[in-house]
Amino acid sequence: MARLFSLRPARFAGAALAASLAAACAGVPSAPLKENPAIETGTDFLALPGAAAPTATWWAGFDDPDLQRLVETALRASPVLRGADYSVAETEALLRLALLGRSPSLSTSASGSADRLLSEDEFETTGNLNLAANWELDVFGRLGGAIAAARFDEAAAREFRRDLAVTIASETALAYIDLRSGEARLAVARENAGAQKESLDLVRTLFENGRANELDLTRSETQYRTTLASLPAFEAAITAARSRLAALTGNSASLPSSLAATDPARAGLIPSLTTPLAAGTPEQMLRRRPDIRVAEARIGSALALGRAARANLFPRVTLGANVFSLFSETGVAFSDDTVSLSFGPTISWAGPDLRRVYAQIDVNDARTLGAAADYEAAVLDALAETETALSAYVTERQRRADLEAALVSARRAYDLARLRYEEGLDSFLDVLDAQRTLLDAEDRLAVNEAEIARRAIRAYRTLGGIWTDEELTAFRAE
Repeated sequence: MARLFSLRPARFAGAALAASLAAACAGVPSAPLKENPAIETGTDFLALPGAAAPTATWWAGFDDPDLQRLVETALRASPVLRGADYSVAETEALLRLALLGRSPSLSTSASGSADRLLSEDEFETTGNLNLAANWELDVFGRLGGAIAAARFDEAAAREFRRDLAVTIASETALAYIDLRSGEARLAVARENAGAQKESLDLVRTLFENGRANELDLTRSETQYRTTLASLPAFEAAITAARSRLAALTGNSASLPSSLAATDPARAGLIPSLTTPLAAGTPEQMLRRRPDIRVAEARIGSALALGRAARANLFPRVTLGANVFSLFSETGVAFSDDTVSLSFGPTISWAGPDLRRVYAQIDVNDARTLGAAADYEAAVLDALAETETALSAYVTERQRRADLEAALVSARRAYDLARLRYEEGLDSFLDVLDAQRTLLDAEDRLAVNEAEIARRAIRAYRTLGGIWTDEELTAFRAE
C-alpha cells in the first residue's frame, strides 16, 4: 500500500504535465506573417527606361583619374568604414556565442577549508573539486531561433557597412565635383574680372579725354568690384571641398599637407559621364540597395526571435553530468570513497503560468509587424528616391544645349555692344549689360556641368552602389 501511495503523486504530476503541454501546444500562436510584404514595382523606371544595370565601380565612368583615386582611397582609408568593420566583427562574435548554445558547456569549481578542532589545537583541512557538463537539447527550436536571429543580425551589419561604403563613395565624388566646380567658376569670374578691368581702363581713358561721362566710369567700376567680391567665395568653396576630401580619405584637414592632392593640370575641368547612365529595373535596384536588405534582415531576425519565444511554451531538456571529488589532509583525492558521479536529464518549464511567455511572444510579433512596415516604407521611399534622382539627371542634361547656345549668343552680344560703344553708336550701359549677361551665361554653364555630374552621382547612390559584401571586402583588400 505504501508503494502505491508513493506512486500516485508522480502519476498525478505526470498527467498534469502532459495536460499542460497539450494545452501549450494547442495555444501556440501563429507567426504574424509568412513572407515580406509584396509591393508592385513595375518593369522599368519612368525617367530612364530600358537601361542596362550599372557597374560596381560607377565612378570610373567619369574618366577622371583624380576622382577614381580619391573614391578608392576613401573606401580603403575611411575611419567610418573601419568602425563598421568592428560592428560586423561584433555580430560575428555574437553569432559564435549563439552557435555555442548547441554545444555542451563545461564548468569547474574548487574549494577548500581549514577547521580547528574544539578538543585539540590542530586544524583539519578539506577540499573538493567539481567538474560539471550541461547540454541543452534543442527539442522545440529555441536555440535554433536564436541562432537564426544572430545570422540575420550579422547580415544586417554587413549590409549596413555596404550602405556606408555607398555613401562614402558618393560623398567623396560629390566633394570632388564641388572642388572642380569651384575652380571652374573661379576661373570664369577671374576671366570676366580681367575683361571688366580692361573695360574700366578704357572708360577711364575716354573719361580723361572727355569722350565718356562719370556715370559710365562709375558703373564700370561698380561691376568690376562686384565681380572681384565674388572671388573669395569661390576660393572658400574650393578650400571647403579640399577639406572634405581630406576627411573622407582619412586625413586631417588641419594639416596643410594632408589636403587632397589633385592634378593641377585638371583644375577647373568638371568630369562628366563618358558612357550613358545605366539604371536597370526597379526590381534589380531593390535587390541591390543595402537599406532594403537591412530591412529584410530585420524582418528575418524578428521572426526568428518569435520562433524562439514560442519555444518557451515548452519545456527545456538539459542533459547534465557532474563529477565530484572530496579530499582531506590524508592526501587521498580520488578513490571509490571520495569520487561521486551523477548523470541525468533536467526538465524546466515556465508552465503552468505562461502569461509572461505569451506576453514576450506578443512583443516579438509586434516587432515583426513593425519591421515589415519599415520594410514596406523603405521600398516605397527607395522607388520614389530613385525615380526622382533619375528624373533630375535627365532634366538637367536637357538644359545643357540651351545654356551652350545662350553662351554663344552672350559672347556675340558682348562683342557687338563693345564695338558699337567704341563707334559711338550706343551708351556704355549696353556694354555693361552685355558683360553681366556673358558672366551669367558662363557661370550658369559651369553650374550646369557640375550639377549634371552631381545628379549622376546621386542617381548611382540611389541605385544601390552595386556592391555585394564579398565584392566590397575584396575591393578594399586590394
